[in-house]
Amino acid sequence: MKGYAGQILHVDLTKGQCWVEKPEEGFYRSYLGGSCLGTYYVLKESPKGCDPLGPENVIVFSVGPVTGASLSGAARHAVTAKSPLTGSIGASEAGGYWAPELKKAGFDAVVIKGRASVPQYLWIHNGSYELRDASALWGKTTGDVQQMIREELNDKNIRVAQIGPSGENGCMYANIVNELAHFNGRGGLGAVMGSKNLRAIAVRGTVQAEFADAAGLMALAKRGAQQVLNEAGPAGFKQEGTNNCVNAHIGLGGLPTRNWSSGVFEGQDDLTPKAWESVIKPGTCFACVQSCKRHVDPKKVAPDVLDARYGGPEYETVGMCGSNLCISDKIAICKINEIAAKYAFDTISFGVTVGFLMECMEKGLITAEDTGGIELRFGDADGVIRLAELTGKGEGFGKEVALGSARLAKKIGKGSEKLLATVKNREFPAHMPQAKASLALAYALTPFGADHVTIEMDPAIGALPLSDQMRGFGFDRAEDPYELNLEKSKLFWRTQLMYSMMDSACMCLLAWGMWTIYTPDDFVDAVNMATGWKTNLYEMLMVGERRLQMMRAYNIREGLTNADDELPGKMFAPLKGGITDGFTVDKDMFYQAREFFYEMAGWTGENGAPTKARLLSLNLDWLAD
Repeated sequence: MKGYAGQILHVDLTKGQCWVEKPEEGFYRSYLGGSCLGTYYVLKESPKGCDPLGPENVIVFSVGPVTGASLSGAARHAVTAKSPLTGSIGASEAGGYWAPELKKAGFDAVVIKGRASVPQYLWIHNGSYELRDASALWGKTTGDVQQMIREELNDKNIRVAQIGPSGENGCMYANIVNELAHFNGRGGLGAVMGSKNLRAIAVRGTVQAEFADAAGLMALAKRGAQQVLNEAGPAGFKQEGTNNCVNAHIGLGGLPTRNWSSGVFEGQDDLTPKAWESVIKPGTCFACVQSCKRHVDPKKVAPDVLDARYGGPEYETVGMCGSNLCISDKIAICKINEIAAKYAFDTISFGVTVGFLMECMEKGLITAEDTGGIELRFGDADGVIRLAELTGKGEGFGKEVALGSARLAKKIGKGSEKLLATVKNREFPAHMPQAKASLALAYALTPFGADHVTIEMDPAIGALPLSDQMRGFGFDRAEDPYELNLEKSKLFWRTQLMYSMMDSACMCLLAWGMWTIYTPDDFVDAVNMATGWKTNLYEMLMVGERRLQMMRAYNIREGLTNADDELPGKMFAPLKGGITDGFTVDKDMFYQAREFFYEMAGWTGENGAPTKARLLSLNLDWLAD
């Protein structure tokens, strides 16, 4: 086979044993890689009703067929398991440098179950593998652990995917991080690793992946480098990073503020990309010319103020730990981001949880006595920084914050659930459904909880002329971004297949999405160049749907129903201020659009189970039975 290492490593931590599976080519063509492959193993090998933090939960690290090519947006890996935050399937992708190294080390995936009796880390090197003692690493921050592993193995080029103390302590939204700044960041999969006493997976490989048409991939890479310079969308992300979303959301009146009570923040001008130039610099992932990440610049900020090893805040952090909390101090936002990276927890869930608590305190539902003496007020950056430290360490009131906002609402009571911004217990990212209407469906219906990177958003069909990519997916007229209608159900369903396809191949949406460097046809070409197959877009979209239908089936097996595909009441309450003053999600249309989506997806009955015919049409006979 080309494009694949052809080996999947299985690890049983309870028994301390490893073995290697060598699947046939047909398996790879059906499940491709990423979280499609990961969901297959989670469905097959974890029993119904397993405790997400128990030894029976299976966690899978996986890459894709193009991983390892020197091509923009091809350096991602997926982590898949049952999520402790949601109780549903959990899937999270990360960029960085770990994924290409795993492929060079000789593996396409690592499937892990059980629980080690003492802390361990997994060491994978050019086809060999071993479990090593991690007792000395336990309790250390991520920067220290990465250095300690590299020193112990005497190789500074080792790539380390690891949890932090928050994962050890069972934070419901603990992350997995590689290179200290690239995160598998949603759903608490870091807590799954922590529950298994697995602190890290260190990889090192020197065998380059073999591709069917390496020259073709190189030519595609060179063309992509020109596209970044010539196309407005990619050029904007290269010049400004993901924080260019601040400008976009200011224009839409959709910058989350005061715990989702408004789309307008009085300090928003201090959070624009131009303002961030005084603090951060561009960063990137393996072989990517997009350079959309941003890192703290040590030439602009003293090392005793911020530690540049831990990257810098992306838009989601700026939104959820900035405007949402009414904080415009960029150094403070960077410090929150740094703490989250050191202890490895999700800044989205943390920021939404703190915003929820701030509104609870504002409305008198909790007091400083409940929070260990911390006065949680909108705009109080020092209080948030203090709480971030406690959350990372699992100390004091930080233990409560680590539960996430939905679980806290159940403990607080007093109607506090009306202040939540969650679906399936998972906090909303920094994109407002009142300003991008299709996200009302995406947040409610995405299998792993509220997520913004599963579809192409409303601006893609917001004005004529529509792009060739959107026309190719059947859209030919402009739609109001603020309006929820049946066209938005189509937008969600069709482009969700595309984004699911990308997550199955571990390709970055910021390079391979509908408006970016490459087109869907380029995606197919890249897979064919990597593997030597003669696939087409239809087959690849089937892989995307296969992933989604397996995820839905997993959720049904675990007891989720249509009742879990629900928006929180806060989305139906009027926003305050600016051009979105008074805006809400249209409740009646939400339910109409949701039912229309169910019909398109082939989900029926009260639990929304995929029909047998739908599963059979995707060659998921084993699941249909």
